[in-house]
Amino acid sequence: MLHANAAEFASVQYNKGIFIDYNQMDKAKIQNDADSLLEQALKSEDLQTKKDLFQKAAGQYYILTRLEPNNIQAITNLARVYDYENKNTYAKAYFYKALEIDKNDINTNYYFGNFYYSRNQYQKALKYYKLALKNGYPQSYDLMSKMAGLYEKLGDLQKASQCYKKAFLENRKNSDIANKIIELENLKTKNARYYTKQRKK
Repeated sequence: MLHANAAEFASVQYNKGIFIDYNQMDKAKIQNDADSLLEQALKSEDLQTKKDLFQKAAGQYYILTRLEPNNIQAITNLARVYDYENKNTYAKAYFYKALEIDKNDINTNYYFGNFYYSRNQYQKALKYYKLALKNGYPQSYDLMSKMAGLYEKLGDLQKASQCYKKAFLENRKNSDIANKIIELENLKTKNARYYTKQRKK
């Protein structure tokens, strides 16, 4: 497990048996270094480099959680690292830990939604995406297109169409979204005509 070696991964120099005084560490620098490592990992195309960067970032974030147990950003980003590494149990544990600090945190809810989205757990992904939106997460193209796809998979064409339209407002050049809106509107019209005929029988 990462925790046993977190300090080593984060390049903290120590010898066996010597106590590490976390209070002497520069919290801001550790936070910046951790965020930079995570960003580099996400951009890297080399799998081994990506793995190494994630591991180093996790070490830094773990130290931050020791320095500041209520640092929700560090906890959430540690959960994200575990998510990217497909360590589901640890990822969920840290997402839940972050939500215990603030159940309305928009970033925690958004990234927890991503966790479930990438695992095709539609209802749970929507739950956390909606919480993120409710508490102020912007209606970005990325989020609205994801929610639209989830609603479509779940058969809620009305909400799917609404989300696709919001996504289109954020990216009017995306012809795929425009076509999807037309497709859903036609399908909704077709379904409405079908149910109208059924009621008349």
